[in-house]
Amino acid sequence: MICIGVRLAVVEPRVSAAVLFAGSFVPRAMFEEARQVTIPLHVLLQWDDEGNDRQAALDLFDAFGSREKTLHATRACLTNDHSAGSRSHRTRAATTIPAR
Repeated sequence: MICIGVRLAVVEPRVSAAVLFAGSFVPRAMFEEARQVTIPLHVLLQWDDEGNDRQAALDLFDAFGSREKTLHATRACLTNDHSAGSRSHRTRAATTIPAR
């Protein structure tokens, strides 16, 4: 969960950089904590995964207080292959967006 990583980046001074996966529910309270995160960040987002709230992830990325942050978006999704009883992962393309 991205919430745990954000919280840890805020309260733990030994964390000097972070890679976060923006693929889960983002509570509104997390945006205030994100503003307090000033360490370098690399945020990963599965762009086409319908289970992710893309706009919330983008809003959270914008809320981070870090001056050094990048968003790496992949057109990837997890699919359930019920015949094999496993999950498969397909990646089609990736784009990295630096902070404004």
